[in-house]
Amino acid sequence: MKTFYFLSLGCPKNRVDTEVAVASLVRAGYRPVDLPEEADVLVVNTCSFVLDARTESVEALVELAEVKTRRPGARLVAMGCLGQQAGGELAESLPELDLVLGSGEPASLPALLEEPGPVFHPTSPRHLPGDAVPRVLTQSPAFAYLKVADGCSRRCAFCTIPSIKGPFESRPIRALADENRMLADQGVRELVLVAQDLTQFGLPGRRSLLRLLDALEQVPGIAWIRLMYLYPEGIPDALIERVAAGGKVVPYLDMPLQHVDDRVLRRMRRGTSERSIRRVIERVRSASRPIALRTTFITGHPGEDDAAFRNLERFVQEVQFEHLGVFAWSPEEGTHSSTMADPPPAAVRRKRRSALMKLQKRISTVHNRASVGAVVDVLVEGPSAEHAWVMQGRTQRQAPEVDGIVLLDGFDGRAGDIVSARIRRAGAYDLVAIPVAARRET
Repeated sequence: MKTFYFLSLGCPKNRVDTEVAVASLVRAGYRPVDLPEEADVLVVNTCSFVLDARTESVEALVELAEVKTRRPGARLVAMGCLGQQAGGELAESLPELDLVLGSGEPASLPALLEEPGPVFHPTSPRHLPGDAVPRVLTQSPAFAYLKVADGCSRRCAFCTIPSIKGPFESRPIRALADENRMLADQGVRELVLVAQDLTQFGLPGRRSLLRLLDALEQVPGIAWIRLMYLYPEGIPDALIERVAAGGKVVPYLDMPLQHVDDRVLRRMRRGTSERSIRRVIERVRSASRPIALRTTFITGHPGEDDAAFRNLERFVQEVQFEHLGVFAWSPEEGTHSSTMADPPPAAVRRKRRSALMKLQKRISTVHNRASVGAVVDVLVEGPSAEHAWVMQGRTQRQAPEVDGIVLLDGFDGRAGDIVSARIRRAGAYDLVAIPVAARRET
């Protein structure tokens, strides 16, 4: 039996494609291994969203190329966005590659490995099957991502996604419901819906996302449904109330805002304004139940002067986001932003990012300390990676991988359990809790 080693980089949508590729290899008779030195096939699912991601992908491939030289007969594969964006150049610059596969056909990997290398196989930019596709979960069985759409039809000045993935396209609700059932059968308790812009799902109507939630909530076994990546302009009141209603959809919304200063927003081509952004946040904050808000911002985009950054700082201080991420702008080849004159110096971009993260750290600390003493439901993910003999999980107000975690003191259950726990201590991002009720299944 041939063996394979898989490294998945980049976003949750990449993670879904990785799990499809892994399932296809397993069905073809390959066996996964944890060490690249034991693999007959070495695969990197690459990311090329920004320069740092491309650098990480290339470094990973170079490292595995060195492993390949010590393992005669091994094959090296690059798949995903970097292969889609620059597959020809990648194949030329790294002769150790046996296969370069784009981002649109992860399930074709076993068949392509049967072809004599080297092979450069350009594909359609998006993997959007019309039917449910088998997946092998590669993270905690407690949660899984569901890619409901891919691509993007917006033309933000700083973003490379439309040029890599093409225009936005949704998957059929029937296929997504079937995939949800497959994931539930594997023990998944939390479903995290991802797309480049979830609010565009099923356009032209704006109720398609609500119909999708109706279908997904009918699947037994799934306890939580989380919504990620919603463009603020497309969030209707009906969706806000659905999130606040207290069903399987958790009270959490991720709205990547990128900035709030009107001049910067225009240069970013975001198609919105500070006034409009404030209105949608007011609607969320006035919902019938508190909703946790996550967002991301970009510092140092061309057009961001000191006054614009101070406006952004004031906004973050006023809104008090529960969770926030910040990226320093970088000039990405092929984007409109990269052609703009006089961007802030790189040191200024990084300094502003650091200042915003320090501000958010203080805000997060206040939010977390306010929860001490509260009893909350915690979805157990598994053993803590940093604290021996301790299990970790998340509340409904914490998304996987990007927000903090809950360390469970004195819990001996398993991944996928949902336990009631009292929060005992709180840091800037993580919480410590002790179970107060026996393990319960939902």
